Amino acid sequence: MITRSGLTILLLGFLVVWYVIDKKDLKLQPPPADSSGTAEEQKISDAPNQISFIPDEWKVFREEMQRFVGTIGLDKEVFIESSPHEMVISLKDNVPFDSGKADLRQQAVPVLEKVVTMVSSQPWLSLEVSGHTDNIPISTSKFPSNWELSAARASRVARYVIENGIDPSRISVRGYANQKPRLPNSSVENRSSNRRVEIRLYRGADQNPIP
Repeated sequence: MITRSGLTILLLGFLVVWYVIDKKDLKLQPPPADSSGTAEEQKISDAPNQISFIPDEWKVFREEMQRFVGTIGLDKEVFIESSPHEMVISLKDNVPFDSGKADLRQQAVPVLEKVVTMVSSQPWLSLEVSGHTDNIPISTSKFPSNWELSAARASRVARYVIENGIDPSRISVRGYANQKPRLPNSSVENRSSNRRVEIRLYRGADQNPIP
């Protein structure tokens, strides 16, 4: 019994000494190399090629475009929306096109020129052009359905932008027919709102987006 008690005391003493030495070692360890910022801040600062862009600048872009369309008298026909990560310019279809056609009207040219100017000055911007129709079917030799019409209209707008200097790799085209209405197709006014071409400006996926 005496031997066992002595051994137990020795083991307890060893554990106490080990614990004290281990705590001292932890205190002597140097702090992290940079503890002045958050992990997110460190990630941003470590990306030298990343383009700094403040989300509120989309609001500046929107206000600039709104002033422009007001100046040319299209504020009732062209609508601009923005979020922290993108801006959408929505043109009623009667601005760029005649009914049932995909030939670009001169009335839309100033708006498209303004888009080209904005995109040219911001090389990180990409564009998505989408065409939308109402739910009334079309059936002509050129456009057998609203799918062809919406895609052709979006493609025509994209072609104008490309012809005026924007690299095609920055542009995508979509035709949605009547599948993404802004309003129910329950009245003449609502159908008019649904017939539109939208130009979405956003940061391209290969441009190191900031979360």
